Amino acid sequence: MSSETLNSDRESLFAELLAAFGRRDHAVIRASMRPDVTLTLPGSSPLAGTHRGIAEVGHFVVALRMVLQTGQNNGEISFLHEGDQMVVRHQVSVLGPRHTAEMVLRQRFTFDGEGGKLASITVEPEDEGLFDYVVQSALGNAHAS
Repeated sequence: MSSETLNSDRESLFAELLAAFGRRDHAVIRASMRPDVTLTLPGSSPLAGTHRGIAEVGHFVVALRMVLQTGQNNGEISFLHEGDQMVVRHQVSVLGPRHTAEMVLRQRFTFDGEGGKLASITVEPEDEGLFDYVVQSALGNAHAS
């Protein structure tokens, strides 16, 4: 498979995952991950930390869905491919009880070499402090896992 085809397949997977996130189709999201997937979000919000395995990452996705809105009206999506990784940047809305913060979310996906499944995900908000503040105000001391 050419790297151009592989990159296109990965971008299509991201579009599929974004649509599944929007419609709360967690089965599609879980099916894209290895059983030992890890997801890391830096910061101090209740969602921050490293989540391991499909169950923990699934809990994270459910909690994230409570505070994050994505969609076609949220700007352009850019992709950068680096070997077994794909970096995605896109505009999101982070929703709090009295706040809506627009920012760029950077996600680094690492794929396994065998089945093309997600091995690791790193989520980095453009403004970590603002992200943490809005998520904290929305979720309080709740944790994703």
